[in-house]
Parts: sequence; structure tokens; C-alpha cells
Amino acid sequence: MKKVDESTKIKYVGKVFSTNFCGDLVVLEYHRHNHVVVKFLETGYITTVSMGNLRKGICRDKLLPMVFGVGIVGDEITRNSTGTHTKEYALWVNMLSRCYNVKVKNKSQKYSTCKVSENFKYFPYFKEWCNNQIGFGNEGWQLDKDILIKGNVLYSEHTCTFIPQEINKLFTMRESKRGDYPLGVHKVVRVKEQYQAQFWKDGKLQYLGQFDTPEQSFLAYKQQKELRVKEVANKWKDQIDVRAYNALMNYQVEITD
Repeated sequence: MKKVDESTKIKYVGKVFSTNFCGDLVVLEYHRHNHVVVKFLETGYITTVSMGNLRKGICRDKLLPMVFGVGIVGDEITRNSTGTHTKEYALWVNMLSRCYNVKVKNKSQKYSTCKVSENFKYFPYFKEWCNNQIGFGNEGWQLDKDILIKGNVLYSEHTCTFIPQEINKLFTMRESKRGDYPLGVHKVVRVKEQYQAQFWKDGKLQYLGQFDTPEQSFLAYKQQKELRVKEVANKWKDQIDVRAYNALMNYQVEITD
């Protein structure tokens, strides 16, 4: 390998360069043309670049929040050997998108107030957390922020868990089909002051009877829904996080849901 001339090192070491998107950086070491150690002035991030990229200003500071303006990738690998995103990275980007992608938030009202904790905005932390969670990587299992704390809007290590799709579907709200009445309640067509309670189970609609008031109908729905949640919780008891199991066993349906 050709020895680097000392005058070349002196020429570049300590010199500050500007980048296109990540601010200024300073050269710490010059080993050869394609091995230049630099440090970004804003974050202190140290990496190795080539002189060609350095001059073009296309060096990347991986400690800047570049993903939707909040997510920091760090030095973690984001793609696997086939070139596709890793499970952790795809999950992380999808979570950030729900909370900070304007297009997604405008399309879905349920994500309008959602946020991500500071820890979860840092991909290396999120990746390590995922790999220590029960159920992560299981086929069909999903990241959930609603079960541990009802009405929660924050994605964090204290509020999230992985659950199978069967459990997740129990809490899917069909807002567009709900109408003006509480959950599980529908006005009986052509019958004055009669309300029907109905409940979906295993993809089939079950009718629970007709009642004189929406409140009576809702109570019938509430009883059936809470029984179903406990039934499914016990089915998955030995496979899900104990926090999720306890939350499911204590879950209560409110008329304001």
C-alpha cells in the first residue's frame, strides 16, 4: 500500500468541510483517499468517508433526526443480506410514520395525537428493546400501544407490547360503521324505540337481542365483549407478555369508547 505523504495529512487534518444536509464536519485523520476519519460538529458523530464524497458534501451524520424529522438511525444496520429492510427497522419506520408523517396523520384520525418517546426515536435503542420482547418476530404478531394503558397515545417501552393478530382484532374500531350509538348498538329499522345489541365473534355477527334503550343494548354488548376478551386472553396466556395478559383480564368496555 502506498504510504501517504505527511504533507497530505497536514493539508487535510483539522480542516472543516460543509455537507449538503448535515452541517459542518472536521477531518480528524487522513489515512488514504478513501479512508478519511471525520467528526460532525453538531452531534460529535465520527465516521469514515472518502475524499470524493467529502468534497461533494454528501457525508451523512447518523446522529441527526433524519427519519420524518425525529428518528435517529445511528450506526445500526437497516438492511439484511437480501437488501430489504430488517424487521426492526421496518417496524420502527412504520411507527414513526404513523406519528410524524403528515400524509398518514391526515388520512387516519386515530393517529392524529400519537407520539413516540425519546428513547424509541433512537433506532439502536428500539432495536434492542424489540429483541428483548416476548413475541417479537412471531408470524402475524403486531406492536401494540393501546392494551397496556387504555387510551394511550405514546409509543414507548412502558406502553408497548407485541400481541398476536387475534388479540389486536378485538380492539379494532370501525368508526365509519358505528353511527350515532354506543359500541355494539344499532337502531332497529321500522321499529320505534327499539335497539339491537350485536357482537362480532370469529368473523361472524352475533345478535344479542333487542332492548328499549341504547344503554340497555350497550350493557348486553359490554358483557359479551368483556367475556370474549378474557376468553382470548386465556387462550394466549402462556405466550404473551404477562403485562398484556393482566391488562386484558382487567379490560372494561366503556360507553364512551
